[in-house]
Amino acid sequence: MRIAGLILVTLLLSCSISGALAAEDGGDYIHISSMQVRFSGTDATVDLFYDLDFFGDMYVFALGSRHLKPEFESFFYDFEEVKVIELGRSHSRFLLKNVSRESENFYLHDEKKLGRQVDSLVVIYPAGSSKTMGSMDSIPNLFYEKP
Repeated sequence: MRIAGLILVTLLLSCSISGALAAEDGGDYIHISSMQVRFSGTDATVDLFYDLDFFGDMYVFALGSRHLKPEFESFFYDFEEVKVIELGRSHSRFLLKNVSRESENFYLHDEKKLGRQVDSLVVIYPAGSSKTMGSMDSIPNLFYEKP
């Protein structure tokens, strides 16, 4: 019984140290494979799909996905209002408020930088059409029609 407790404490300590080291390295423990941006009026819902390295995965497994929140706050540094909807081990969802502005018959989205590169950026317009872009470090200038 004491050995099991010692192993558990050692594992938790190892995970917390590796997670802290990974965070200091600029988040190299996370690789964002895909980002889907679904525009709706002036707001956008973002789905991030990512992979964690072994130590990052163990850290999140042991201590919870809420510890990814600072990484995503730095990822969305160029956005004024970001609301976390869901945080998970391989997928998270966010609401970005007021990312576009209204024009006569369109919404205009000015380029916003991302805190790291994503392999694939999929933009989904309100009408349902989509556009896929590879290897992006920003959401580019876009416009879309009002419904």
